[in-house]
Amino acid sequence: MEARANGLQSCVVVIRILRDLCQRVPTWTPLNEWAMELLVEKCVSSGGANMSPGDALRRVFESISSGLLLPGGPGLYDPCEKDSVDAASSLTNQEREDITASAQHALRLIAFRQIHKVLGMDPLPAPKHLRQRMNPRKRRRTDSAPGEGEGEGEKKDKKEDDVDMSDGK
Repeated sequence: MEARANGLQSCVVVIRILRDLCQRVPTWTPLNEWAMELLVEKCVSSGGANMSPGDALRRVFESISSGLLLPGGPGLYDPCEKDSVDAASSLTNQEREDITASAQHALRLIAFRQIHKVLGMDPLPAPKHLRQRMNPRKRRRTDSAPGEGEGEGEKKDKKEDDVDMSDGK
């Protein structure tokens, strides 16, 4: 298994991410390492060798979200066993449902650009080109005449009156 996974760079990255997830998130703790590695390798190898780590992680969560681990689902069969054996047989029905729901939640977070929450890290700052567009302040209109609407002179008078009132004059 490890030899096949090492040939797929994204597979190694996703296995590391899921190991971390299994340590940080109690819902994922019951998933044994062999089942997790088998799951990741099957998802990534069936998706193609040139898959990015982000796409590979999303594919793994999509597979789990679709009900792969649920009772009555397709299951995760161990290729090393002669008979059909579920590699995740140690999971209870409740654990299977919890992991499925958690994978669905992770997919929603990824879809809404909040992968940092899935990875357990601080959000990255927005790129400079996005920060400039997202400025909440409005630009002043330079083409309007001072007499239209609230001109700058009127605003200035209001501010001066407010200052006088706050000083107690």
